[in-house]
Amino acid sequence: MPQCRIFAGTVDGVVMGSAQTLLYFASLLLAASASVTIGWQHSKTDAPSGSPPQPVSKASDPSSPSRNGAPPLVFSTAEPPAPLPAVANPRPATWLPPAIDSFVPLVQEGVECPLPQVVSASGQRMKELVENLQRFDATENVEHFRIDDAGARGRRETRLFDYNVNITLSKSGVFNLDEYRDGRADPAQFPGLIATQGLSAMALLLHPIMISDFNLICEGLGQWNGRPAWQVRFEQRADRPNRLRAYVIERRAYAVPLKGRIWIDAETYQVQRLESELIKPVPQIRLTQERMVINYGPVQFQANKELWLPLNADVYWERRGQRFYRRHSFSNFKLFGVDSTQQIGLPEESYCFQNTSDHNIAGILTVSAAPGIPAKPVSIQFTIPSGRKVCKAVGEGKDLNMLPENVGPATFAHDGHASSVVAEVNLASTLEMIPDSEVAPLANAPALQKK
Repeated sequence: MPQCRIFAGTVDGVVMGSAQTLLYFASLLLAASASVTIGWQHSKTDAPSGSPPQPVSKASDPSSPSRNGAPPLVFSTAEPPAPLPAVANPRPATWLPPAIDSFVPLVQEGVECPLPQVVSASGQRMKELVENLQRFDATENVEHFRIDDAGARGRRETRLFDYNVNITLSKSGVFNLDEYRDGRADPAQFPGLIATQGLSAMALLLHPIMISDFNLICEGLGQWNGRPAWQVRFEQRADRPNRLRAYVIERRAYAVPLKGRIWIDAETYQVQRLESELIKPVPQIRLTQERMVINYGPVQFQANKELWLPLNADVYWERRGQRFYRRHSFSNFKLFGVDSTQQIGLPEESYCFQNTSDHNIAGILTVSAAPGIPAKPVSIQFTIPSGRKVCKAVGEGKDLNMLPENVGPATFAHDGHASSVVAEVNLASTLEMIPDSEVAPLANAPALQKK
């Protein structure tokens, strides 16, 4: 999914960059064969000091059968890794929340943790979420800060979005998460050219399709928000695909393996809170820190349906010596299920393309002005991931910078076969599909040639 474009899309994502370069950071929940992955990492420079954390209880190894072709789920009986020795850090890290392994939050003594049961029940909640959620709409408030060398926050930048999400699970076992903000899927909408996407899908790491990618240790029965909660530490397995999170820079994805802690309600097995950080830095992109804190809560919808969704998320990261902090807050939720008479519509005044094939398809959409309008054609090049839908909005400052009333005929030339792309036109325009075309970068070859 979460390809988190994080997906999150790809499922979930974050994008970072300068005015010239856009960096996209995604939470992706993908099939094992997907080339883009997600993960957690931890930096040696801020490793906590002190004695290693001691879990209150450990689970025995169950003989769980393989799920979806994945190896059996194995629960660790080993102690969590000891913290690395403290080293001198010339830059203070007070701007960051505590490291995952700096301490273990208080748990009740003498309470045995039934980790296989906890994982199974919380995985069932994730399956129910995907089945019942389908689509939801919310108001998203984003606050973004640059952090100086002393750890102080700079000027606040804000964005307010109408946030639409569609989560589906394909027959091949791939999560698809489509996110639209104000009807657009443009990462440049975010402050600082840093797009954080797919946060709503992070808890899906507990889904049976994903859980075997992680080592799990139950630390015991703690509390969160006054309710008993099982504390489960997770860490990306080195021998399993890293499918949860990635940074995308100039169309290239860099996996970031993660570790963290989840609080799971002891009665309902719903996720209450998720914390994560890097297992180690990612030198290829000079990423030295990333930490996330996501809080979940019950959201009541019509027909007495209650779902647990992210209410807020804090993201901290340091890349190329630059530090940032961002907070996402969600409110005014509306649910649009498969059986609902209400449906979230596609972005108004847009062209949408559904990839029905098992591989990515690249293409160029060219929109001409209506007869009598003295305007040049507008072209945009993009890739449609396998099994995904991509929409391009029309309007001033949108994907296609043209007034909707000035739109004339359009063409979409792509490198897929004739039946591999299904198009939808949501404005007064005609669209000609040109399959089996050779796609070249617009800067070098504004037109495509027929294969």
